[in-house]
Amino acid sequence: MLTAIATIAASYAIGSVPVAWLAGRLRGVDIREYGSGNTGASNVWQSVSKALVVPVGLTQIGQGLAGIMIAKAAGAETGEQVACGLAAIVAHNWNPWLRLQGGRGVGPAIGFLLALAPFYALPAFIVVGVLGVLVRATPQGVGLAQLAAPAAADAGGADAAVVAGCGAVAALVLLTRLLANEPPEPQYARPGVWWNRLIYDRDIRDREAWVRRGLTGDGAAPHAPR
Repeated sequence: MLTAIATIAASYAIGSVPVAWLAGRLRGVDIREYGSGNTGASNVWQSVSKALVVPVGLTQIGQGLAGIMIAKAAGAETGEQVACGLAAIVAHNWNPWLRLQGGRGVGPAIGFLLALAPFYALPAFIVVGVLGVLVRATPQGVGLAQLAAPAAADAGGADAAVVAGCGAVAALVLLTRLLANEPPEPQYARPGVWWNRLIYDRDIRDREAWVRRGLTGDGAAPHAPR
């Protein structure tokens, strides 16, 4: 029992390291005040530095992977490994060091799938996600990829705990979309905001207007330095 608590706590601590935020601070930028406002690799690309996207993205994937590998090394059962992966995603999405602000959990989710479902859920996630990018519908592609992962894991005969874990990962990522940017800026009315968040991962359909706006709603915030 103590080992399980320790591995889950370690996974949470690893996931809580705000990699994208730290990358922004190296450039004198608080990433939460630019672009989408989230602390994921995609906002590093948009608002900090394209050169930092790969190291930030790989590190975030590693955050989702590390706790599970620690649990595996400790001989933990599959359910405990799943709990470790979920703990890392929760810490990333609702970061305790950033007043519960964070990313969408996509990087740690890939790490989760890489560790626990590499032969069925991860390929499904990547294929659907890439298709979304190719048709310039990345948020929709990522959302569908989250839903495809548990279905692929189940079809591939994965352990029930892994299938449930893939479903929980999808729920966490989509929940983060819905709860992001709360409360919505005054000019964006509900319930359309929730629909846009779920489908487009932003409060409005116009992507360029969204990422170029000021988070105070004045629409005039400059881009962070590249």
